Amino acid sequence: MDVIWNQNRMMNLLQSFNTLVKVRVGFFDLAGREIMAYPQARTPYCTLIRASKKGDAACRRCDKAAFSRAAKHAGPYIYQCHAGLTEMIAPIMTSADERVGNLMIGQARQPGDKEQIEWEEIYRKCSGGNFSLKELKSAYSKLTVLKMNEARSCANILQSLAAYVWLDNYIRRQSEPLSLKVKSYIAENLKKNLSLDGIAKKFDVGKTTLCNAVKAEINMTVNELIRALRVEKAKELLEENARLVSEIAEEVGIPDYNYFTKVFKEESGVTPSVFRKLCQKEYLYTIGEQKA
Repeated sequence: MDVIWNQNRMMNLLQSFNTLVKVRVGFFDLAGREIMAYPQARTPYCTLIRASKKGDAACRRCDKAAFSRAAKHAGPYIYQCHAGLTEMIAPIMTSADERVGNLMIGQARQPGDKEQIEWEEIYRKCSGGNFSLKELKSAYSKLTVLKMNEARSCANILQSLAAYVWLDNYIRRQSEPLSLKVKSYIAENLKKNLSLDGIAKKFDVGKTTLCNAVKAEINMTVNELIRALRVEKAKELLEENARLVSEIAEEVGIPDYNYFTKVFKEESGVTPSVFRKLCQKEYLYTIGEQKA
């Protein structure tokens, strides 16, 4: 399912919420991938943990499990992550009660400190040898504190925001998949200077949303799709008319002749000139004559 997120309105909402609760809040898709969050940077505590491969892998496993459990809840889901932080997830539902995304608050802590045995367990799970237990505790002490009753209140407000996001068109579904719209746009604008940033802005989506949609539906990256469509159009022009190869290269958005030849050969296995001759059956005719 393709979903369009209104980037500017969403960011304003996240910033306003963060101003009140002082914790990181973000929008996530159904797979648990972050669309956007505010602040963009994680807390020093989480940054410290995720700096190592071991810590980052542990965080990813925890996030995946949390979103999986949250998907079974109709309302907000509050939990403690593997690193001892209080987090909550609220589903964004359509008027037909279909989940299309999630709002998430994370990286807050409960009052007081943890027992030494808890710290040792967290350090064992998350440390890749890049930081000490003392550094971990210090970073933890600087986190925003949310008492459990405050966390429940935040979760209720978060759920109300999640409902508002859908009702006020912060997020909307597409009748046509985003990937097909992107493909059509690229095909119609090959001569332009196409870029990931420009295409994302055109469709008012984040780059992550754009890339995931194209990869899921077409099994290509956006840049691979641009390249493939340019070569496909070049083949049509080479077959249909006798224009100079350099003119065709410029027509499909690759004005550098040498680079165009290189890209064309990588995609089709032959140079543009050879492709044109093959289309005109000159090579096939010559081979036939030699065999006769």
